Amino acid sequence: MNVISSTLSRIQGEARGRLFTLVGVMILSFDSLLVRLIDSEEWTLIFWRGLLPAIVFYLAQWKMDNQVLKAHFFHPKISTLLTASLFSASTICFVFSLDHTEVTSTLVITNTAPLITAVLGFFFLKETLNRSTIVAIIISVGGIWLVFGYQPNPAELEGDSLALVTAVSMSVYMIMLRKTQARYATVFLIYSGIFTAIIALIAGAKPFSLPPISDLYIVLLCGVVLPCSFLLINVGPRYLPAAEASLILLLEVLFGPLLVWLILGEMPAPAVALGAGIIVVTLAGHTIWSQRKHT
Repeated sequence: MNVISSTLSRIQGEARGRLFTLVGVMILSFDSLLVRLIDSEEWTLIFWRGLLPAIVFYLAQWKMDNQVLKAHFFHPKISTLLTASLFSASTICFVFSLDHTEVTSTLVITNTAPLITAVLGFFFLKETLNRSTIVAIIISVGGIWLVFGYQPNPAELEGDSLALVTAVSMSVYMIMLRKTQARYATVFLIYSGIFTAIIALIAGAKPFSLPPISDLYIVLLCGVVLPCSFLLINVGPRYLPAAEASLILLLEVLFGPLLVWLILGEMPAPAVALGAGIIVVTLAGHTIWSQRKHT
């Protein structure tokens, strides 16, 4: 009876992790659209992208459990600061990538994270990769490489490279979430936001130079979309292997460019669209297969 109860609890936990991660990704899909709509120099946007979420994360964590802040924010470990620095790098590179290449290209390359996460999880967390996850990752990587089939120009190639840095940084972040069971995930995000804002100021950000409509978009993006999505996504690694949580994040490859296309009319190149389609279909198949195995 205890074995049955434990199994049901684990399955329910996995379903909960998938649901929270999925909702978080759908909210996060508005990120690229809002970045496109904001009329701002990159470093100014990056400043607010760091500061506002950090404030929201701090307030949310203080409300939920201020002991986490007292134990880990005011007395951070080196690993916490290092992880926050890597996530800060991903934030900066993501914004510059969107400025240099297609939204679809940025999102597809950024979501090479499942492969990187799976490899890191295998070596550092001793996680076992099941056959379906390995197949899904291999097919997803094949779809990602189609992005390079449209022969990007030098500016787009730079944007693609920055997106790859974002993917690596995000993978390390996901591994750290899994290792700590996301107990103090917000601490990573708070420090990351602070680091990002400081770097942006040093680089020449002008926080109060934006037109009113961009101020509105900034508040919506940095005060609502980013913190809400990451707070939800952070729940996933409590219940899911790091590789599977990262695979769900691939849905942003579908929703992000779709919103940009519907609102701004920005069409992806055919090869990029095909690669994204392969990834999304693979993710759907993997998720359905995983659920069937537990029913």
